Amino acid sequence: QAEATDSAVRAAPPARTAPLYERFYRGAVGLTLRWPWAALLVTGLAFGGSYYLFDQYVTRGVIWGGGGSGRTYIQILVRLPRGANLERTDQLVAFFEDKLSRIPQVEQFTARVQDTYGYMEVTFPDSLEHTGIPPAIKEEMLAYSHTFTGADVRVYGFGPSFYGGGSSPPTYTLAVLGYNFERVRAIAEDLGSRLSRISRVQEVDTNASGGFTRDRAMEYVVDVDRTALARHGLTVQDLVNQMQAAVAGEARVSYLKLGGDEVAYEVKVREVEEVDVLALRETLLRTPDGGGIRLGEVTTVAPREIQASIRRENQQYERRVAYEFRGPTRLGDVTRDAVLAATRLPPGYTVKADERWRWSTEEQGQILLVLVISLLLVYMVTSALFESLRQPLAVLLTVPMALIGVFMIFFYARATFTREAYVGVIMMGGIVVNNAILLVDHVNRVRRETGLPLREAVLRGTIERVRPILMTTTTTVLGLLPLVLFAESSDANIWNALAYTLMGGLLSSTLFVLTTTPSVYYLLERGREPVPQPPEP
Repeated sequence: QAEATDSAVRAAPPARTAPLYERFYRGAVGLTLRWPWAALLVTGLAFGGSYYLFDQYVTRGVIWGGGGSGRTYIQILVRLPRGANLERTDQLVAFFEDKLSRIPQVEQFTARVQDTYGYMEVTFPDSLEHTGIPPAIKEEMLAYSHTFTGADVRVYGFGPSFYGGGSSPPTYTLAVLGYNFERVRAIAEDLGSRLSRISRVQEVDTNASGGFTRDRAMEYVVDVDRTALARHGLTVQDLVNQMQAAVAGEARVSYLKLGGDEVAYEVKVREVEEVDVLALRETLLRTPDGGGIRLGEVTTVAPREIQASIRRENQQYERRVAYEFRGPTRLGDVTRDAVLAATRLPPGYTVKADERWRWSTEEQGQILLVLVISLLLVYMVTSALFESLRQPLAVLLTVPMALIGVFMIFFYARATFTREAYVGVIMMGGIVVNNAILLVDHVNRVRRETGLPLREAVLRGTIERVRPILMTTTTTVLGLLPLVLFAESSDANIWNALAYTLMGGLLSSTLFVLTTTPSVYYLLERGREPVPQPPEP
């Protein structure tokens, strides 16, 4: 008998030694089960801290993210009226090419000319990112664009050097409403004056058109130097007559009979309608003594803004103040709110921010309503599965746990919480509950099959589900990683926000499902129902 017992002992397999990670995890879950309220407190603090960072530093509520790449570049757009020839368009584009070729900080500029449309793109070395050199070059090109008449020339700057990231400018528009047109104008000009004193605010327009681009109505004004004009023996009327001939062309109206009707016609020199400011200043004026002087010697030609349009809303006059904020959009929002708070208005007048490029409060409320309905459906399904009204709460609490990761990943990536991110939150709410459902269901099964005390059953059931949960999360995150891994910026495309939301939510929910969810389950089930007995053999 002793020999048989010794043989049985030798034949028994050695006890399995748990891996190091499993022993560490067993100790961590044991601590959370020993102090479940402390685990909930830590989770609540993590949620509050992450939401604070998200609320203070993450831009949200916009319809689109930055779009495009995160590099710094300048666009120059040239558009001539219909009927202009290709040579004229190419001439204007070549003018900017000549100016850019003399700037050593420019890395490359490309041009495309097509009929009456010209497009240029100017890029810079990476060393000039986040510097003031690209904005200075943009301002120089913008000054040149004002010297052409008869052509629509626009200059735009994109990238981190202009507004701290993204590729579309955080353009702001404030709408002033009131019943007195002149009072509305005065309020708009006061707003523009105060905004102009802010160093990050540029291109303030107190009479904006309200479109996506800030179209300014301009006219060119000729200021006459009467003293210089008198020295050459000319009067203002002489100047006006000769300028009119230079601009409109010297021609006399004649009449031609066509089909019995008299038709007035004029004969002018070709391309006389295409006169820019530089060429106009070089116009030669004839003096009484037979000599000649340049128009630029006795006049100053400069652009001046004029009234663009008159708009009314509910019989109230509306005037828009548009400007460009050079900095992060979040800081731009804070600056705008501070300016609005410091504005004192007479009764009957209002100033409001134009939110046409952002999601309205009503639209954001609709998204939250959809999220609440989705969580309600999850609760109904899990209640039927677990045959309990309490255990589904342990599943639903994984959604705020997942939001911790969403808040933090958008904060660290400096990404914009766009429309796609809101959709991602709804998708995430249906995905992250899967791990909690698997965990709670397995703990229930362990309790039914083994009859262990509640704490031991929760500990055993959780440890047995660690590996499947980690594998599921890892494969999903790795599948989403290519969407953001090769992007040039955090807002490069619409998929970035969606991927960030799902990845951050999955990683955060997995961490807290494996640590805090067992504590939540323990608190919900402790002392509420007897420990189930194992089935009879």
